[in-house]
Order: sequence, then C-alpha cells, then structure tokens
Amino acid sequence: MNALLEIGTEHLPSRFVEPALKQMETLGAKLLEEHRLTYKSVQAFGTYRRLVLFIEDLAEKSADVQKEVKGPPAKLLKDANGHFTPQSAGFAQKNGIAPEKLTVVETEKGPFIYANIKIKGEKTPKLLPEIFTQLVTGLEFAKNMVWEESGLRYGRPIRSLIGLYGDKVIKFAVAGVESNRYTYPLSSFGRKPIKVETADKQYYVDLLKNQPQPILVLPQERREALIKSVTAEAAVRGYQADLDEDLIHETVFFTEHPVAVGGDFDLKFLTLPKELITTVLKKQIKMFPVLNDKHEIQPYFIAVRDGVSVNQNEVRDGFKKVMSARLSDAVFFFENDKKAGLEFFKQKLANVLFLEGLGSMLDKSARTEKLALWLCEKTANTALNQTVQYAASHAYADLASHVVYEFPELQGYMGGEYAALEGHKEEADAMRDFYYPLTSTSALPATVAGNLVALAGKMDTLVGNFLIGQIPTGSEDPFALRRQAFAVVRILLEKGLQVSLKELLEASAALYPQGTPDKGLKELRGFLFQRLALVLEQRGHAAGVVNAVTNWYELPLTQVEALVGALETVKTGAEFAAVLESAKRVCNILKKAENVTENVQENLFELPAEKELYNKIHEVDSALGCTVHTAKAKDEYLQILKTYGSFKAPLERFFTDVMVNAQDPAVRANRLALLARVRRYLTQTVADITKL
Repeated sequence: MNALLEIGTEHLPSRFVEPALKQMETLGAKLLEEHRLTYKSVQAFGTYRRLVLFIEDLAEKSADVQKEVKGPPAKLLKDANGHFTPQSAGFAQKNGIAPEKLTVVETEKGPFIYANIKIKGEKTPKLLPEIFTQLVTGLEFAKNMVWEESGLRYGRPIRSLIGLYGDKVIKFAVAGVESNRYTYPLSSFGRKPIKVETADKQYYVDLLKNQPQPILVLPQERREALIKSVTAEAAVRGYQADLDEDLIHETVFFTEHPVAVGGDFDLKFLTLPKELITTVLKKQIKMFPVLNDKHEIQPYFIAVRDGVSVNQNEVRDGFKKVMSARLSDAVFFFENDKKAGLEFFKQKLANVLFLEGLGSMLDKSARTEKLALWLCEKTANTALNQTVQYAASHAYADLASHVVYEFPELQGYMGGEYAALEGHKEEADAMRDFYYPLTSTSALPATVAGNLVALAGKMDTLVGNFLIGQIPTGSEDPFALRRQAFAVVRILLEKGLQVSLKELLEASAALYPQGTPDKGLKELRGFLFQRLALVLEQRGHAAGVVNAVTNWYELPLTQVEALVGALETVKTGAEFAAVLESAKRVCNILKKAENVTENVQENLFELPAEKELYNKIHEVDSALGCTVHTAKAKDEYLQILKTYGSFKAPLERFFTDVMVNAQDPAVRANRLALLARVRRYLTQTVADITKL
C-alpha cells in the first residue's frame, strides 16, 4: 500500500518550500530505513501551504532481523555445579530466550556470553505515527516561528496534518494539531475542508486540481501553467515576456494556481534605465517585464495572482497602482541622483567604511585607480589610461546613490548609467561591468578597460580582507571572496593578460599604507592556487596536473595553462613514465642525504654510467639553450618536456651499475651532487614531474 503525509501550514516564504521538500525526501528515506520498512519510492512535492510526502508501495510490516547481543564475561555462564548463574539466566530472560541458547564468543577482550535473538518486524500502521511525527518536526527552516505552548520552532504555524496508509488515517499530533484526512482549498476561497479518501498520488493530485479553484500541487505543473499563462498574456499585446528563470522559480513557490494578469504603465517610466525598471518589476513586486523582438522594454507588465478571480479588472488595477507607486519612487531617486552627479557621490565615499582598519571606500577607490593604471602599463594598454582612470576612480561612487541604496543589485550598472549621462561613454561601459563576473562561471566584462578595472577592484578586495585575517572558512564566505578570486584567475587567463599572480598581489599590497598589520596575506597565494586549479579543470584539463607547475605563481596564467597542456600530452608516454619513476627515486635518495651540493667533479667518476649521465645533462642543456627561460607556448614546453625521455636509459644504467652510497666519502658526495643536478633539471626547470 501507499502512504501519504501532508503538512498544512500558513504561508511559507517561497524560498523555504523547495529546501523543505528536499529534506522531506531525504529524511523520509532515512526514517524508513531505520525502521526496516521497504518501499518503491519516496516523492516530495507541494506548495507554500502544503508540504506533501508520498511513499509508494510501502511494506505492510518491517523486516525481521537477527541480532547478536553481548552479555557478561563467559566465566559467568555457569557456576561450579554446571548450573546457569543468575547473571547469565537474567541476560537470557531479558533477551527473550532460554539460557541453553546462549553462546560464547571470543572477542579482543576475551570470551563473552552472546544472545542470538530474532527481532520480529512490526506492522507499518504501528510505526507510521512515529515516522510521520519525526518527519514533521525534523524539517529545518532558515527562520522559525513559535506560536503555541509546546514551543515547536517552525517556518510557519502548522494548521493541518494528513496521515494516510492506504485508506486508513494514521493518528499522530504535532504542535497541538491532530492528523486526519482533510486538506483545504486556496486561502482566498474559504475554509471548507477537502476530504482525501486514500493515499494515492494521482488521486490526490487530481482531487486538488479538480476543485472549483484548482490547486496545482506538483511544482512542475505549476511551472508549466505559469509560463503558458505569462507567455499568452504577453502575446495578446504582440510582444514577449521576459521569462526570468529566478522569478519563474520564485513564483512557482508562492502560488498554488498561478494566473497571469497583464496591464500597462505610463510611458514616462520608460525614461528610466532598462535595468532599473526590470529590477523594480522583478525584485520588488515580482512582475514579468514585457519586451519586443529587440529585447527593448515595453510599457506593460504581467503580474501573477493565485487563482482565477471573477473581478480580474479590479485585480489588474490593484497591481497597476502598486507598480506605478514603485516606479514613481524609482523616478524620484533617479532624478535626484542625476542632479547630484557622480563626483558628489564619490566624495561621499569618504564616510563609508571599507574594512575595519583599512580606511574608507574613497581610499579603496584611490587604490583601485592606481592598480588599474599599473595594469594598463603592464599589459601595454596605456592608450586606455584615461578611460581606466576615470572608471576605476568612480567605480564605487554609485554605492552612495539613492537608487543603489534602494536596489543594491544595481551597483555598477547605475554608476555606468550616470557616467554615460555625464558624457563618459567608454568609461560607462567599463563601470557597468565592474562587478562582473557575477558568478564563478558567468560572463566577464565586455571591454579591455572593463576587465582591467574589474581586476583591480577585485584584487584590492582580496588583499584587504586577507590583510585583516578575514579569510573564508568552510562554507562561510560573507564577502564572496571565493567568487572574487575566481574572477581574478579567469580575467588573467581568459583575457590573456601577461601579468603573474605574484606581480598583481604584490602591486596591490604595496598600495596599502606602510605598517598595515598583516594577519593573513600569505594565505592568499594558496587561496588563489585553489581557484586556479578549479578553473583549469573547468577548461578541460586533468585534475592535479597544475600541481607539477612549480612556478605557477611567477608565470602569466596563459603560460601556466600552456605548460599544463604540455604535461598532459607527455605524461602518458612510456619513456616519460619511466623517467618519472627514476625522478622519484632520485628525490628519495637525496631526501635522506645531508649537505648535498651540485658541485660535480669529473675526475671522481669511477664508472661509465656516471659519465654518461653527466654528459646527458650537458647535451640537453646545449640542445635547449635559452628555451627553458623564454618558453611561453605549449609547443615550446613540449620541446623541453620531451627531452626528459632521453634521461631514461642513462638513469636506468646509473641505478643498475652505480652504488650511490660508496665507501669513499668524496665519491659518495660526487654521486649525490650528480643526482642533485638531475633533480634540479627534472623538478625545477619548468615543472616538478614527481608531483604528477
């Protein structure tokens, strides 16, 4: 038979619903396993007012189980007369078996008495009250309420509970609410209960869907209905809806039957920047903007209500009043910002703290400007100096504006809008993209100037936070430093900037006042390396290969990637694999030695294998010339790495013929020096192959 649990609540915030449903599935499976109940599937679904768990083909009883229970030491099994002792007899009685069925088992602590018992399964209806109770009380929410005497903390007050096994009600109670078989219609359409006869998923879904006011209890059905309704409402006006994925997802979980309601707004609002209009609609009042084929915003909105209304025109007018009020506020803030100007807001940054002990946001702007200009010089982009200087020095100015105060998600974008209005078009493009990329994998700034300014700002943020010891740990990262580090690596790598992480970090740190306490800057290097390794994996490179690049910190990241690609190409070759094993052996020998130098004396060679290995080092050095120091491209690194294979034969002969730890101290030291030269070549020339 099937089982069904429904938790009826007051309106849960939409962001609570999906996590709660995922928890229900996980916790449900865990509890059923703990109670030894088999089932075909566990599925959670629901809305902001009803969280539902459906268990398909739930066993009628829990499984029997054999269990060994440890008892007293074996010496207490019987007394001197061969009778069971009170201890062993009591142990047997406690476990429901005759003393004769007790066994003795050898353990690490000696022999002990054991009882082999069979635990019979219990009928499912007897177990479900506890399981359902634990399912309800086991859910965790981002924020909780307390509303009744038991003090249960929950996302919103529980108002009804359904517990069914087949067509039978499973009786249990939580927070003063007793279970039954009744659910309720949409909140705005009365409280007449809906009777649920049996625990069948399709029956339950259809029952709610066929109410006078349909309830779409499956999230996927609500999503499909929402998109269809919103799309149709836009098409009536000859346009298309901006089907923002985040807004769709949110709307699915704050409705039970989404119905689109379209309307228009005053043309004067179109004078606002597009992103400001869409932010007001999407973020503040949860409405879908309407666009033409060129993705230009049109003077229409599409709101969503829960359920169909007979007075839809009044509903539309209500939505329009709310929207007009919000857009009027936006116009007021925007017009005041334009009058004040960016320079005014920039100076206000003097009163905005960056980080405790590291000055104001105006100080940060000055550092960002200097670092961005340094990047122009390093990357041969001095023609962009003027654009970069203005964009970097005003990049944070909009943080003090009225619009960004109301809509923080528009930081950067609004600065660009204000810059464009003041005649700084190229600077505006860089400023709009200042906070890009917004995620670890999203788009980078569109212009060269934008990338340089964004890189400077992000590096300053990283250096500042690490200087004061504000370093992400575990899942905690309140300042999104991991995302900023991803951005630094991606901009350097994807835009081919010939600047190393070492140069960038040191240039940024040098802009902080001398004597600034350093609580953790040295950890930033490793933090950046972790992001670099992940970015290279995302770009299709084998995990861990970057570990072999010894000087990753000193190289432009384009060279690091080229070297990683070369290592991937050669590392699977038979000759290279043999050299890799020999290189590890060389390193292990030298690790145990003391006072090793690289001062090799040919007159101390006693065997041909020593001379052969020595000559190979000189031969490879001569063949490569200065390529080792000038290599940048993958092909150049391949040329170097392929020479490693030529060490295969001389190294094998050396380890076959030569006893490194010779009796003569001078000979021994000379052989160690020879291996040290080999180690330097195989682990420091361009990569440490022992880390592959």
